[in-house]
Amino acid sequence: MNKDSKITVFGGTGMLGSAIVRQFNKKGFENVNAPSRKEGFDLLSKEKVDSYIDVYKPDYVFLVAGLVGGIQANNKRQADFLYQNSMMILNVLEAIKNYSPKTKILYTGSTCIYPKENPQPINENRFMTGPLEDTNKGYAVAKGMGIVACQLYRMQYGINAISAMPTNLYGIKDNYDLESSHFIAAMIVKFVNAKKNGTPLQFWGSGKPRREALYADDCADACIYLIQNYDSPEIVNIGTGYDHSIKEYIDIAERVFNYDGEISWDASKPDGTFEKRTDIAKLKSIMPEYNPRGFEEGLKTVLKEDFNFDVS
Repeated sequence: MNKDSKITVFGGTGMLGSAIVRQFNKKGFENVNAPSRKEGFDLLSKEKVDSYIDVYKPDYVFLVAGLVGGIQANNKRQADFLYQNSMMILNVLEAIKNYSPKTKILYTGSTCIYPKENPQPINENRFMTGPLEDTNKGYAVAKGMGIVACQLYRMQYGINAISAMPTNLYGIKDNYDLESSHFIAAMIVKFVNAKKNGTPLQFWGSGKPRREALYADDCADACIYLIQNYDSPEIVNIGTGYDHSIKEYIDIAERVFNYDGEISWDASKPDGTFEKRTDIAKLKSIMPEYNPRGFEEGLKTVLKEDFNFDVS
């Protein structure tokens, strides 16, 4: 990969995509393109994807776009999550096959592709070995299909497609809509509202399930490294290698926000998968210098950049 390589980031205005663009800019790359819906581009339109790949013929593509959300959004819109996330990767792979077969593509799935019950930590060999978590089955099936699609297009057509499985992400430009956001983003908004407006703090479930939380810029670094240095059909986890309980994340946020109010729990709401910690030994063998930041450091950066919130 050269500084003038033609690089496309599909999903480049979202949290992970913008982090990838940001990291490329820091490294001095001069030809990074992030087509967006605001510009009339739509990954669900085969014609638009075909036209883009045919005209631009990128050297490298990152497909990090997707319809995403937390437990509530996933559970309410299972079919939407299945259809949209499936069509995005299929449209891009078909376009690369037909118009730019030398393009290398990195596709990001999700650790929700793994069965709902796993030995911890979860290594890559657990893919397609058991039943999925019911609350996000549509999303998980679509992401799993995307992995298989990358492998099959590589095998049949010689497309250089690789797949990475990020764990739960948070970071700058996250989705902060309480109806559709993931846990970390929703937690941040609730704490900000509690500090500014005195809004009562309530969280779902028991607080006992354990989750990883990876800062998006650290995931972006790993994605860029993989597209430069990895060439295999086998998937690679991108995580932290450790986790916290939901309650422990809230305890950290309490400390960062200097919050001393009451917190309640709605036990009628689902917990989701109890534990989902990724094995990152494979990533570390490829990228020995990989060392993601801790949650408290990442949280402080998000509050400063997205909320102009002083936590000093």
